[in-house]
Amino acid sequence: MKGFSMKRMLSMLLVLAMLFCLASCGGNKDKEDAGGTKDGKYELALIVDDGMMDDGTFSDIVRDNIDRFAEEHALSAKCYQAEETAVESYMAVIQKAVEKKAKLIILAGSNFETAVYTAQSMYPDVYFLLIDGVPNDGSNIYLTAENTVSIIFAEEEAGFLAGYAAVKDGYRKLGFLGGRVLPSVKRYGYGFVQGVAAAAAELEEPVEVRYQYTGSFEPSDIVKELAEGWYDAGTEIIFACGGDMGISVMAAAEGKNGKVIGVDGDQSPLSETVVTSAKKNLGVAIEDMLDHYVKDSFIGGTALNYAAKNDGISLEMEHAQFQAFSKSDYKRILGKLKNGKIELKKDTGINAVSELAGQWVTITE
Repeated sequence: MKGFSMKRMLSMLLVLAMLFCLASCGGNKDKEDAGGTKDGKYELALIVDDGMMDDGTFSDIVRDNIDRFAEEHALSAKCYQAEETAVESYMAVIQKAVEKKAKLIILAGSNFETAVYTAQSMYPDVYFLLIDGVPNDGSNIYLTAENTVSIIFAEEEAGFLAGYAAVKDGYRKLGFLGGRVLPSVKRYGYGFVQGVAAAAAELEEPVEVRYQYTGSFEPSDIVKELAEGWYDAGTEIIFACGGDMGISVMAAAEGKNGKVIGVDGDQSPLSETVVTSAKKNLGVAIEDMLDHYVKDSFIGGTALNYAAKNDGISLEMEHAQFQAFSKSDYKRILGKLKNGKIELKKDTGINAVSELAGQWVTITE
């Protein structure tokens, strides 16, 4: 892939993703006929947020795993995209999926929490699977009904692995650039700083971390310029934790000879600057839940946490570009997380990220 510009690579990926979406999300009539959906009905419905498709990030990973499971089990599946980021739009697309006779509706992302809170009681005969969130009314009242399963991930553990590995690999000036200030993003960031601090303490070497949220998951020139400024100031590697926003960080890294840590899934195909990725093992969680569904053992009323101990998170090692951090190093530190020998702060009870830094890490916000 050497010699490819970021723009050319993303263009190719977008074309391939659009073609795949036509084949897998109901855009191809042959697929509909072959899937037993001549009447336009789909048993599984995936709902994603406005603009969150065909970018190689979270929603695409969820869709790919659902399509793979549906094909293996001869289930009809369709993906729906909300027209805008608003509860009213989410409820409209949920209604559309119900009208298309969906039996299980999967919603990808914490933005759907309030919509699922309402929909689970409106449609008691439909199953709901909320990935990356817990249904709530928007005022801190949480309820996962008997027809709903919610899944959250131990992002703090994935972030910890990324920060620990980066410092062990030789990076001493790191950055965390988050998107919106959501619990999942904060857990990634807090875990990252704790991982950096743990490795720095083991090595007894000072490390610097720039830490900031952009307030958006969208790619933009503003994000690119911010990342460029960090690289110009000496930052060696940035943990880009914000969906599509990471594309702008990768573009900055390509122009500044910087490095990036990806998020949610293996983002190495998006740019040669991606050293590794802090991963939610979405495939593990999705297969578990869909397997319960097809076996008629849906475990509604449950909020599940996927962590290292149940293979819910990991650090990308197969396509990693580490120079010193080895697979044996990774196995050792992952084992400590799995065995509970490392206890991490999450997204609450912290007044400032500097509280997590320890004596060897300097935080600049």
